[in-house]
This record gives sequence, C-alpha cells and structure tokens, in this order.
Amino acid sequence: MSAVPASAPRRLFFALWPDAALRAALVRDLAAAVPGGRPVHPEDLHVTLEFLGGVEEPRLRTLLELGERLALPPGELAFDRLAWWRQQALAVALASAPPPALIALQSALRAALAGKGFRVEARAYVPHVTLARRLAAAPAFGRSVPVAWPLATLALVESGAAGGGARYRSLASWSR
Repeated sequence: MSAVPASAPRRLFFALWPDAALRAALVRDLAAAVPGGRPVHPEDLHVTLEFLGGVEEPRLRTLLELGERLALPPGELAFDRLAWWRQQALAVALASAPPPALIALQSALRAALAGKGFRVEARAYVPHVTLARRLAAAPAFGRSVPVAWPLATLALVESGAAGGGARYRSLASWSR
C-alpha cells in the first residue's frame, strides 16, 4: 500500500490588487516606458505587501481570517518614477512618497504574520510594481506618466508556474 502524497505548499503573498482601469493605466503609462526584458503580464501587475513563500494548505484559513481583519487605510500610492534593480534584473515603478498609513499597515501585517508563525521578510519594505524581468542592463526608460494607485483592494495571491514564468491568481480579496 502506498502513502498518499501530501499536497505541495502553495506560494502565497498579500498584495494590493488593481482593478481593470488601474491595470490599463499601469500598462499604458508605466510599462510602455520600459524597453526590453520580459514584460510582466498585465493581469499579474500588483504591489506586494508581504511574500510568504510556501504555505501548507491547512494554514490557508489563518491567512484568510487575517485578510478579513485587515483594513486598508484611505489614500493612494503615486508611482512617479522608474528604476532598474540590477541584482534582481527588474524594471520597477516606485513611489517617491509612500503614504505612512500604508507603511504602518504593511508593518502590522508583517507582525501579525510573524505572530502566527509565518516566515516574513527581514528587509525594509519598499512598495513597488514590477514591470519587466530579465533586464541584463539598465534600460533607457522612455517617457512615463505618474500613476495613482488607490489603496482600495487587498488580495491573498498565489504564485504558480506557467510557460514563460510565474503567473498570479487572487485567491481572496477585500475592498475598502
């Protein structure tokens, strides 16, 4: 008799998730200014709040309950500059002045996750949108237009493998 294999851990993260209009603005006003690399699929654009890595299925309920209790603050992120992160080979959009309420929310989320025994990032939080991957050299960014991202929807997201790279799927979302 063979043992039934345990389900593989799911790669999960909490993120700000855009609606269709915001996604279109990100592509039109920011992603279009990034030459080269492998563009992130428009459906996968997001702002990670906390990456969890592999999570066993029984712990999913804890994450869903935590998401229910989080309240997004009013406000918005203004993505107003583009940057190349050499070590990760990424082109990203950054906010020059992230709202303090968002930084406080992310810090509270990180603390709550750590308190429940989840692995959390040790590095300082930098809100960003990844626009393209695999950029071997600093791109000559084209003209971009700042994009305002309302703090409106939080999501628990799963990262899955797909042809050409990771794809993301919102498992649950909560709107302000």
